[in-house]
Amino acid sequence: MKKKIILISGMVALLVAILAIALWPKSSDQSAKDGKLTIVASTNVYAELAKTVAGDHAHVSAIITKQSVSPEDYEPTNDVAKKVSKADIAFGNGLGYDAWLNKLAKSSKKTQLLLVSDLLNKDSKSNPHLWNDPANMVNAAQKLANELSKKDPEHKADYQKNAAAYKEKLQPVTDKIAELKAKTADKNVFETESVYEYMLKDLDMKLVGDDFAEAIAEDSDPTPAALKEVQNALTEHKVAFVVQNTQTTGGDVAKLVKLAKQENIPVVNVTETSPDNTSYVDWKLSELNQIEKAIA
Repeated sequence: MKKKIILISGMVALLVAILAIALWPKSSDQSAKDGKLTIVASTNVYAELAKTVAGDHAHVSAIITKQSVSPEDYEPTNDVAKKVSKADIAFGNGLGYDAWLNKLAKSSKKTQLLLVSDLLNKDSKSNPHLWNDPANMVNAAQKLANELSKKDPEHKADYQKNAAAYKEKLQPVTDKIAELKAKTADKNVFETESVYEYMLKDLDMKLVGDDFAEAIAEDSDPTPAALKEVQNALTEHKVAFVVQNTQTTGGDVAKLVKLAKQENIPVVNVTETSPDNTSYVDWKLSELNQIEKAIA
């Protein structure tokens, strides 16, 4: 009888131990293991920014890392939803560009949603392609540093130092813009879609065919009047060059690009998302170098 009691007691102790292990809180992510923050960015562009600012004090990853994937059309998987729900910060663009990140972050009690559009106090009517203005990126880096300093005050000095380093990192782009501005100021330019507007305004250029570009950006058909306006500007050589978003195709766009080439008007090719394995600085400089050749 005594042996049975000892055996039963042993089995109970074993079951309690197994149950305790099963119910023991598991580390939901890497940050729980080493104390570092976890930041999940919507795109590789913002992941690069966050990595620079956070330095060694956070695990940073991007949901979208391929140029072939459109953030506006992206549909997150269950694994992505879990990843965002376990993150300390979800870092995105806002203004509808990566709306799926908003939904995922807001469904988690843990995740803080930081949108560049909010950090920069942009209103709902603002052009969503914020990264095409390096000043926006520099300001976003500083704002992110401020938020990280609140969340992790122990490393505030590092975050502030890293934000300043990010500004220096982007200096080649701002220098190139300043160099080109002397040649591009007040010149007319047409963009097939309103994705490069911030950069063109940084160059002090005047946009032609806004109605056409906005229609393409909104996936709607440009009006005959909007199309005619651009055609006239091209045939009358009223634009210095055309900016084409190569990730957007369509009959009207193709016709205008073809017309520009027929009229010997330079075409500058840009992309809405960063080329694979390409830094922000290299990406923007490659586009600006095309503009430099176009106005030579």
